[in-house]
Formats: sequence, C-alpha cells, structure tokens
Amino acid sequence: MSNPDDEQDAALWAAGALTPAEHEAFHDRLKGTAVLAATAREWEDALAPLAGFAPSVAAPGGLFETIEKRIEARARLEALSRTLRAQEGEWIKVSPGMRIKLLHRNPDVGRQTVLLDIEPGAVYPAHAHQQDEEIFMISGDLMIGADELGPGDFHVSPKGSRHPAANTRAGCRCIVSMAI
Repeated sequence: MSNPDDEQDAALWAAGALTPAEHEAFHDRLKGTAVLAATAREWEDALAPLAGFAPSVAAPGGLFETIEKRIEARARLEALSRTLRAQEGEWIKVSPGMRIKLLHRNPDVGRQTVLLDIEPGAVYPAHAHQQDEEIFMISGDLMIGADELGPGDFHVSPKGSRHPAANTRAGCRCIVSMAI
C-alpha cells in the first residue's frame, strides 16, 4: 500500500480503534478501493489471534431485553403494513357520478386516502379544507377553477382554503389524501 495513512487507518479499523464516525467513513472508503480492502483484511487476519487474549466482558445489564423489545417493536410495525389489491375493497357511491374506494384511514391524525372515480360530466362540489387535500391524477381530466389537471398532475389545497366545484369532461380517476 503506497499511502502510510491508509495503512494506519486499516490497522486501526481492524483493531476496532476508530470512532463511530471514523469507522463509517473508512467503511465507505473500503467499498471503492480494492487495495485498501485487501490491506484491511490483512490487518484483520493479523490481529484476529489477539482476540483470544482479551478478557471476557459481560454484556451490560438489560441489553438482551432491549434488543428483544426493538425486534418486537419492528415486527409490530411490519405487521401493520398491508397491501390492497386492485380487485379488493368496496366502491362507495358518494354522489351522482362519483364513487370512492377507501385505501387507508388513520383516525389518529384524522386523514384518509381514497381512490376517486368521477364519471364524464359529473361535478365534485365546492368545499373548504379542514386539512391539506392532495390530489394525484391517474387518468382523465379534472378542472378545479381555471386549473385543468391531467394524468400525472398533482394538486394541493392547503388547510383553510376553499376551491370551487370541480368537473370533468372525459371522467377521471385520482388518488385523494384528505381529512376524514
């Protein structure tokens, strides 16, 4: 290895003598430099026999319980994840020419996400917003005041705002995140 600093860093890394920030920075450098990675492996191999001379250290009290709690908490969060398939869910008629399918509801924050279908010529009534309302257009057209939205467009109406009735010429499908 040509750089003496790299040699020293590899030895300190293999010995576990770097600070967490230094360790992370060195680990990132290892990914891009094969020579440095080989030097670090050489130092790991050279220092490995010394581990047999180190005294045993007891784990801090409660460590295993803390680890178990974190694993359980992560499992609970992962259990909350869900997938709603396209053919699943119930369509609910909300007004003439309009229907929604509830995708997600979070009563803790008072929000829901729905899939909204509006038939050609139907009108989405004017309304005020208790929270931000977000609309992502999937297909069709939707006129909100002077703004015409099309596929891929995103519209936000902030909390406290009011927008006029919206209408569609060809019909539309969009995802709406709004207050419950």
